[in-house]
Amino acid sequence: MFTAINDVGKRVCALDFKEKHVVQAHKRNTTFYCPVCSSMVVLKNGEKRLPHFAHRKDMSCSGGSEPESTYHLQGKLQIFKRLKDLGLKPVLEPYFPSIKQRGDIGVMWQDTFYVIEFQCSSIPVSSLQKRTEQYQRENFQPMWILGYKNVKLSKCISRLSAFQSSFLVPFKGEYILPAYCPIQESFYILHNLIPVTKEKFMASVGKIQLDAVTLHEQAVNLSTSFPYCDWQSTIHKQKNNHIHYHSNDNERFLRELYKSGVHPHILPPALGIPLKEGIRLLTPPLIWQAYLYIDCFWPNQKIVSLHKIYDEFQNRITRKDITIRDLPNIIHGDWKDAVNNYLKKLIEMNVIEEVRPEFFQWTEDVCQNSDSIAKQEENFYLRMKRGSLQ
Repeated sequence: MFTAINDVGKRVCALDFKEKHVVQAHKRNTTFYCPVCSSMVVLKNGEKRLPHFAHRKDMSCSGGSEPESTYHLQGKLQIFKRLKDLGLKPVLEPYFPSIKQRGDIGVMWQDTFYVIEFQCSSIPVSSLQKRTEQYQRENFQPMWILGYKNVKLSKCISRLSAFQSSFLVPFKGEYILPAYCPIQESFYILHNLIPVTKEKFMASVGKIQLDAVTLHEQAVNLSTSFPYCDWQSTIHKQKNNHIHYHSNDNERFLRELYKSGVHPHILPPALGIPLKEGIRLLTPPLIWQAYLYIDCFWPNQKIVSLHKIYDEFQNRITRKDITIRDLPNIIHGDWKDAVNNYLKKLIEMNVIEEVRPEFFQWTEDVCQNSDSIAKQEENFYLRMKRGSLQ
């Protein structure tokens, strides 16, 4: 951390001690204390590291602050300086006694006080959620930014742990994950985020240099294209190979399919489609969409009400066949948004028909052999590419 309380009760910043001999004098003659837990902290500096304060190794801080790396210190300092350059009056490491919490940066903008947290090390999602709720109770708006070093992105695939996916926030009708790299002094925006499995997401990434950030809408390029061919290939492998891998979830899923008389290799192509609201569910889209299909539409292609669909889906959640994803920064909506998104897409694709308001019937033919299902799948994804991801 950059700030501490000196032995006369004054808040000081380690960055103000620019000269090496000044730092050494303070080390010898001044005692510093953590503004959160009041324990003694040590003033540190070096050739490569920024001057900062640190708790002694045997001390823990009630503010929930973890040891800070150079990467973390540089990142929050760079963001702090950019906010100052934009004419704002940010506060470095503001401390809030009422909740015994210290943020990385605090800043007032458009009548709202924002607390910026640049998080570079993994913490429990419950801790992130608790801190978010504490800030909100104080009428502060938390802004969580992930350290970009945590982002694993290869081609169009990103792996996001429960901790990383907890940084997802709504933005312009989709969900994005903001990250910052102090080495490149750039923000990275992961978007078009569609879960394929619990941790694997299809993703696009946009980049904006820190010095290009303004107080107005950013000109970062967020692509609207989606790799349907990659998605189709991935879901095809799941249907034919991956669901046979040994795991409790796969075994439960296969039992449900066989009990319902559905062979996993001839699942309709409308099971396992990409949906933006799919992020609300930790259960992979192939599995939760298949559960909805066998619970509500199979085998008689009967007319089913939205109320019935919700009830069946809730039963799956209660039985832990379907799991909700923890999204502490998305406060509006719930799993029903994923179900509604799915039904809407099926109607657009002429797979189901809304025969009257909130009553649906499966109308697409159900193939019974691998050759016909392969042709149906190709045709289905060709039609989907002509549409857009909703």
